[in-house]
Amino acid sequence: MANDTLGNELQQLSHLLEALIVKETKPRNRKVLRDRLSEVLDAIQELVELNVAKATNEYNLALANVQKANSDILLAIQDLSRVAATINQLAQVVDVLGKLAVAAA
Repeated sequence: MANDTLGNELQQLSHLLEALIVKETKPRNRKVLRDRLSEVLDAIQELVELNVAKATNEYNLALANVQKANSDILLAIQDLSRVAATINQLAQVVDVLGKLAVAAA
């Protein structure tokens, strides 16, 4: 979507993750999701401090990955059988955000 920014998508990601954590019934999945949420929040803090430029390939890749993760989380909230795939997607998002932070530094 043209008006989306990485900041808006990351904020939505953190809110959706919190909602999924509340809904998830398996303790192991809840723990992994909480760990991923912590990593996402750490990445948000680091990226804010770096004031990442939007015109980079890394920014665009991060934005696309976070948008995909947000869609996956919405599906997982409705169908908890999708949580495992969502956890894998979140690992990829955290990796991409780390690469963006390195590129912005």
